[in-house]
Amino acid sequence: MAKSEINFVLDRSTGVPAYRQIENQVIAALRLGRLAVGDQLPTVTDVVKHTSVNVNTVLKAYKHLEHQGITQARQGIGTIVINNPYHGQEKVQRLFTERLTEVFQEALEFGLEPRDLYITVMTALDRFQLTVDRDHTKGVQGNG
Repeated sequence: MAKSEINFVLDRSTGVPAYRQIENQVIAALRLGRLAVGDQLPTVTDVVKHTSVNVNTVLKAYKHLEHQGITQARQGIGTIVINNPYHGQEKVQRLFTERLTEVFQEALEFGLEPRDLYITVMTALDRFQLTVDRDHTKGVQGNG
C-alpha cells in the first residue's frame, strides 16, 4: 500500500464547495493514473493542515468517494483506493489535457490571465454538470 502523492489545492473564489474540489481532485488523479488501487489518500488531519478546511469538509469528500465505491476507510490505516472506475482512461485524459493546454496557451496569447482561465473553466464545468444532471434526471423520470 503506497501513500499517494496527491496534494489538494483549493480555490475558494470559484464557488465550488471545498469538499467537491477534494473529491474532484481525487477523481482527476485516478483518471490520470496518478492514483491507483491500493494507494492511501492523505489523512484527514494532513488535508486539514495543508488546506485549512474544516475536518467535516474532508470527511464529507472522503465519504462521497466511499459511497461511490472508490475508497474505503480502514481503522488505523486511513482511506484506501479500492476501485478505479476510470482505469484505462489515462491515455484519453492525457490527450485531452494536451488539447486543453493548447487552448489555454492561445487564451494567454489573447491576453487572458491564468486566473481568468481557471474561473472560466470552472464556470463552464459547473454549467456542463448542471446540464448532465438535468438530462440524467429527465432520463430517470422518463423511464418510470
